[in-house]
Amino acid sequence: MRTSANDSRTAAERLRAVLVSSRARAIPPATAAALCVAMAAGCSEPSAPAPSPSPTAAPSTADALAVYSEFWRLSGLAAQTPGSQDWSVPLATVARGQALNDLVLEIRNYQSLPAHLEGQVQIRPVVDPSVPPTADSVAVLDCVDISGSKLVADDDGRLLDDQANQATRYRYRAVVAREGSRWLVERTSPALDEPC
Repeated sequence: MRTSANDSRTAAERLRAVLVSSRARAIPPATAAALCVAMAAGCSEPSAPAPSPSPTAAPSTADALAVYSEFWRLSGLAAQTPGSQDWSVPLATVARGQALNDLVLEIRNYQSLPAHLEGQVQIRPVVDPSVPPTADSVAVLDCVDISGSKLVADDDGRLLDDQANQATRYRYRAVVAREGSRWLVERTSPALDEPC
């Protein structure tokens, strides 16, 4: 710590004042000296500020959950109109890797039948409490409810779902990862054997 000549004089004057007043009040010199050190420390320049904490997880998790929700919105549009366009391009704005590949394959399967989804899939995503988020990755735990949707054939509208044997509400896990300044759904894992 640097001190100027004025700071040194001021500290010395304070020390003298404390020592003089301590004699008048019978404060032992050692106590008076300790008080002076404490006073000088209190008037010194503040120590270097503590390093700022890393950005909080809240904005990251909010951004990751927003991208996850957009992933589901776009996948719903793609499933409702699978043959209307090449869905790999818009889906690549919210997904990559296994998540993107599996979703594009599913949409292409719908095109090949041909079939489409009617109704809405409901989601309730939260940050997975068992996997702490990092600056570059957020684990999502969801409860997917497909009871309000059905897969139907394009040509005659017949139901293609096995509704008697399919889980209508199940856990769904995903990993949303940062790529530069954007977030993308990277991995997905439906857990059909885990009702929610």
